[in-house]
Amino acid sequence: MGGLSSHSVIVPLAASEAALRAWAFEAKAGARMTFATGHEPPRDHPVWSAARSLIDMGLIRTFQPRRPDGQGFDYVAQRLPSPIAIHDDASREARVFAEIARCIAIGEPMPTDRQLAKRCGLNHADEASYALRKLKAREAGDRRISVTNWGPLEHRQVTILSSGLMSIRRPL
Repeated sequence: MGGLSSHSVIVPLAASEAALRAWAFEAKAGARMTFATGHEPPRDHPVWSAARSLIDMGLIRTFQPRRPDGQGFDYVAQRLPSPIAIHDDASREARVFAEIARCIAIGEPMPTDRQLAKRCGLNHADEASYALRKLKAREAGDRRISVTNWGPLEHRQVTILSSGLMSIRRPL
């Protein structure tokens, strides 16, 4: 028959996109945050996209318990233990690029080579350095990032060339 349903789908948001991202960066493993409530997931809201990207980065998992009052569901994010970029069969460059993108998304500074190696499951900082050099390479249009070194007392700053997104600049 078509037409409108007897009730409109209203999704009360318990958190903004920025609040969810900030919480994911600061929260300890196991911490939980309700980011929306209702009968349907808030798929059309920026907070849902933020939750999906945080899941993809390995920072959170989500679940939807029924509300105690029976009026729909709570959409809950739970902080996972220390984020690790892609392991599996991904190339070294893909793992390093994913970790850089994760850092930019949550407002972390560019990690050191040693930190990148640990987070990406690499054996040594030299492997992370090599992956960065390949991501910066200009051959065959493969250049994916640009890195600015600000000296020995500051973190490097990285820019993802396809999006223009940059890591924050911060003293070590």
